[in-house]
Amino acid sequence: MIARKYTLAYLFLLPAVALLAAFYIYPVLTSVVRSFTDWNGFDAGFLWVGWGNYKNVFGDHHFWAATGRTLRFAFVTTIVQTILGFLLAFFIYTLVSDRWRKLMRVAVYIPVILPGAVVSLLWSNLLSPNFGLVNEVLRAIGLETWARGWLGSTETAMNTLMIVNTWKFIGMTITFYIVAMLAIPKDLIESAKMDGAGSGTLLWHIFRPLLKGITEVNFILSLIGGLKAFDLIYMMTGGGPGDSTTVLGIMIYRRAFLSFRFGEAITMGIILFIVILTLTLISRRLIAAREDEQ
Repeated sequence: MIARKYTLAYLFLLPAVALLAAFYIYPVLTSVVRSFTDWNGFDAGFLWVGWGNYKNVFGDHHFWAATGRTLRFAFVTTIVQTILGFLLAFFIYTLVSDRWRKLMRVAVYIPVILPGAVVSLLWSNLLSPNFGLVNEVLRAIGLETWARGWLGSTETAMNTLMIVNTWKFIGMTITFYIVAMLAIPKDLIESAKMDGAGSGTLLWHIFRPLLKGITEVNFILSLIGGLKAFDLIYMMTGGGPGDSTTVLGIMIYRRAFLSFRFGEAITMGIILFIVILTLTLISRRLIAAREDEQ
């Protein structure tokens, strides 16, 4: 009877396992194998090159430059998004009534669910050097010297993309923090206020330590998102001007679909996958540790 029970359970799991193997495990394994070949992405045949692709990638200064830009993009956007998201969430929690708080939570989350193409088109128009709203406002308030082609200069393109990326995803951070703040016992906050705690004291000595777990998880999730950045950058600058915004995602795309060196592109993808997988495992450990503490 018990054996039959487990047999039925395994049969019900079989379709899910088959789908997982077909659409996740098999592609990963074939990608690992092809990273050791000179496959061009189209022909059925290929030559085995061993560790050649890995040697080429690690010896390519363009790869390291793109890695540096990727890390800069990921860490800067993550830090800004975490700090600003925490402060905005605290502002919404403390100064906005319950009725308006729900509306603001929806409003700040709208950019998160917008497709990357929509966000890219919106901000490309806003930042247009001649007719963009940003430059028009600067000219209207007497800051005409500040008006420029924000996406067309190597000095401003990357920083501009960081701002756009933060605008798109900060709503998720704010939502995480607000939900966590609502879970803090009201009597604890009221007791602190009765003892004379102001907003700054509440922020630093009550909310900050109690939300440490959320901060850690949000930081890693945002960092993973920054490392995977592709669509916004590709649609707004294409990696330019020059290579000033060429992150790893852009470089992998170019190496695969423009140079047709899929073996090297897959190799870069695997390296990025290992980094992201490591961060994912760390985030899961942090979540599990926080749940055990509770």
